[in-house]
Amino acid sequence: MPFGSTTQARIRELSTLIHQYNYSYYCANDSDESEKYCADETYDSLVIELKALENQYPELKLEDSPTLDITDEPHSVFPSRKHLIPMLSLGNVYSLDELKRWGTSIQKLLGGQNPEYVCELKIDGVAISAIYRNGLLSAGVTRGDGNEGEEITPNIKTISCLPLKINDVRDLDVRGEVYLPRKTFDAYNQQRISSGELPFKNPRNAAAGSLRLLDSTETRRRNLAVFIYTIAEGAPEESHAGNLEFLQQQEFPVNLETKKALSIEEVLEFCRYWEEHKEELPYDIDGIVLKVNSLKQQRQLGFTAKSPRWAVAFKFTAEQAFSVLREVEVGVGRTGNLTPVAILDPVELNGTIVGRATLHNYDQVERLNLHLGDHVTLEKGGEIIPKIVAVDPTKRQSTAQKIKPPQCCPSCGTSAVHIQDEVEWRCPNSECPAQQKEQILHFVSRRAMDMDTIGPALIEQLMTKNLLQNAADLYLLRHEDLSGLERMADKSAENVLSSIEKSKKCELAQFVHALGIANVGEKTASILAQQFGTLGRLMSGTLNDFEKVEAIGPVIAESIIDFFQDQRQRQLIADFLERGVSPAEVKILEIVDSPFSGKIVVMTGTLSEPRDVWKKRLILAGANVTGSVSKKTDFVLAGENAGSKLEKAEKFELAVIDETTALSLLEQIS
Repeated sequence: MPFGSTTQARIRELSTLIHQYNYSYYCANDSDESEKYCADETYDSLVIELKALENQYPELKLEDSPTLDITDEPHSVFPSRKHLIPMLSLGNVYSLDELKRWGTSIQKLLGGQNPEYVCELKIDGVAISAIYRNGLLSAGVTRGDGNEGEEITPNIKTISCLPLKINDVRDLDVRGEVYLPRKTFDAYNQQRISSGELPFKNPRNAAAGSLRLLDSTETRRRNLAVFIYTIAEGAPEESHAGNLEFLQQQEFPVNLETKKALSIEEVLEFCRYWEEHKEELPYDIDGIVLKVNSLKQQRQLGFTAKSPRWAVAFKFTAEQAFSVLREVEVGVGRTGNLTPVAILDPVELNGTIVGRATLHNYDQVERLNLHLGDHVTLEKGGEIIPKIVAVDPTKRQSTAQKIKPPQCCPSCGTSAVHIQDEVEWRCPNSECPAQQKEQILHFVSRRAMDMDTIGPALIEQLMTKNLLQNAADLYLLRHEDLSGLERMADKSAENVLSSIEKSKKCELAQFVHALGIANVGEKTASILAQQFGTLGRLMSGTLNDFEKVEAIGPVIAESIIDFFQDQRQRQLIADFLERGVSPAEVKILEIVDSPFSGKIVVMTGTLSEPRDVWKKRLILAGANVTGSVSKKTDFVLAGENAGSKLEKAEKFELAVIDETTALSLLEQIS
């Protein structure tokens, strides 16, 4: 009887395949065995099928079934170490409907309570346990089988973002995910190729292989990173969000994209957003982890045999299709970014016919080693734009032309430029018609000036008729300019003019976002508005003024300065104001004779009140509260167990104050 033709044979076949994939995924990162690696979707489907068969025919379940322990096995060259608290795997859901059902079950188990959730990016890396004793990193252990892992302490200590010493002296066991940033991964693979070695298949394999190197010096050279996501032992707070804040206070690397959600609907929104925007991240994620925030409720919910009931992993779905790359078009963004777009043989994907796919940037093109005529694999998860994820080089013609960055802008013909340390190629011509169109589209968008009656087709017509050269020209449009356009009846023209007129009275943050300053999104625009209060003060801000603002680093600060120093942009803003646009002034609380007015303050250590309370108090007193100590820092507010920030403050001979002194200074405010 042929192998796989019976239920028993199929169970054996599935078990063998999963064991092989487990080995190649976890243990064979530097060998030819890594060629046997399969995609998560394929692996998960095999596991689901095996579990179903074993549940239906328990008598046929093998003694070494991979469903008993679907994990990596400890490598023989490293000593084994038992986890005091097991590192359990999470249950998976593969659709938003499944996630909703999980939320409903949580509510039922909690007696009808609606819990808070914490939403976290699921980093595609390697799980580790980092153990601290008396404030020192004493051991690093891989997940292993969940109960016992490999002790890789010397290699863990090479991860530069993981602190070797923390302020808190309690016994701590923190869990995290070691990963390799995409840029680092690409650079390292180039080195391997140059040395005649096979490149790693993906950043996750590279990270796993790096953690298992016997030479810690080589591990250090690979520049691994880690995100810490939980405290297994020694948690000081009764909420997961509170413990993440504690980890940040101790200067552990915690992913800042984490969000607290008050309902399962907010959880779904978070999942939808990151399924669409995951490629914008500098590292790989393969889903979202959802956790009940309250530790009391977590204890109430408890565990199954293999996983906690209070947490689940939402895995991104990615249907694949296969096509042929025929051409690469170059799109021009509002800041001049030149974005490659693949033109493909039409193919059905997720129920739609796809003939175009984003290539993101030319680093991605180089990573894929794309040539015209290549046979490619496409993916589209949910509603995201299709993308090319793989190329089959065995089907490539010897004469195939490699895709290279553009020499010039396809819209205006200006020579393209590539700025060092950036991935984008740009058109430097600020008067480029394609840029102008994209800038106008951004200006009228819902999250900017919200002119919902104006779309791409109308803008195209107005520009063709020379009625619109920039966004300020919108405020010169008359009824007669619009009435003669295609599909523009009198009522439609009135609606357009009404939305333009309505936009004149706008919020300052709204207007700043609409200007389209490079690196300044909606959130940053809001911060700037709150900090500066008026458009005039914002435009006259100095580099030092911007760098004092929390969440605004030197790159964003320079973008703002460059924008407002550009005479063309200043003229455009003058035109807006002259034509009636009036951004509302934001009231800023002025503090007279405050010891903190205009001062840069950094907090460190454990304070008697939450940091958010102190931060608000100091900001109201006129301070700029920042996260790092520099020579420009005026005060360091130090609580108990203050660590490296205090040491740095003492090195720079900065003013260090405690809470009592800070309160005394605040009382001096008149």
